[in-house]
Amino acid sequence: TYHRAGDGDRLALCLHGFPDNAHSFDPLTDHLTDAGFTVAAPYMRGYGPTDSAPDGDYSSGALGADAIALAEELREREDCDDAVLIGHDWGAVAGYAAALQESEAFSQLVTMAVPPGFTAQALSAPRQLFRSWYIWLFQFPGIAERTLTARDFALIEVLWALWSPGWEDDDHIESVKETFRTEGTPDAALQYYRQFVNPAMRDIGRNGRPTLDSLPSIDVPGLVIAGERDGCIGAGLFDRADELFSRDCRVLKIREAGHFMHRERPAVVAEEITEFLRE
Repeated sequence: TYHRAGDGDRLALCLHGFPDNAHSFDPLTDHLTDAGFTVAAPYMRGYGPTDSAPDGDYSSGALGADAIALAEELREREDCDDAVLIGHDWGAVAGYAAALQESEAFSQLVTMAVPPGFTAQALSAPRQLFRSWYIWLFQFPGIAERTLTARDFALIEVLWALWSPGWEDDDHIESVKETFRTEGTPDAALQYYRQFVNPAMRDIGRNGRPTLDSLPSIDVPGLVIAGERDGCIGAGLFDRADELFSRDCRVLKIREAGHFMHRERPAVVAEEITEFLRE
């Protein structure tokens, strides 16, 4: 299930993260349609009206494959010349995975809030391991489900407040809660994190801790955006993001913005994205 806007000859596939939904990109939609894009913002697999994964697969590889398949289908349906991917949080992870699986699926890649090579950097950054406390919490069946759903998903409000300090977005947070009230969404959202951590830990056990130099490069022009006040992923983890691209990549840090920078400072973020996509 996805939201659609515009009638441009280029497709912008906009992928949300956690805890969020497809309305996340509403503040950017008019900017993108005015720039000549048809915008498609899906609910990620397992979220709200989109079905749960039929095979139970919520890995980054599955998210990347979803992005590629959606872009192919929607380009044909909308008669678009090419497709770009704009991903926030888990949407950014899906974007990196898609670019590594099929570099020609998207002509340009915009990612926000998660840098490429996050695992390799986080493991050597004690402060980031502390910021990622919720990831470790989500590994405990039963406890995680109760914590996420308690008091009508109060944890969603807590995470938004921690990750985007000083920012209030009550209407959108209520929309996100409504998505999470859909049966199956909480379990799917937790599986994203469990299927991220378990393979990563197995790989470390077999091959040792990964480094940025050991990771494959992304062969798509990129714009990687961070919020300087992000309470979820420190802005310092984006300093070497361009090194994981074999094509031109610009790293941008948005002042006075946290994890949800596209909602906190939509005009600034939209201007930077549309300028990049026009190049």
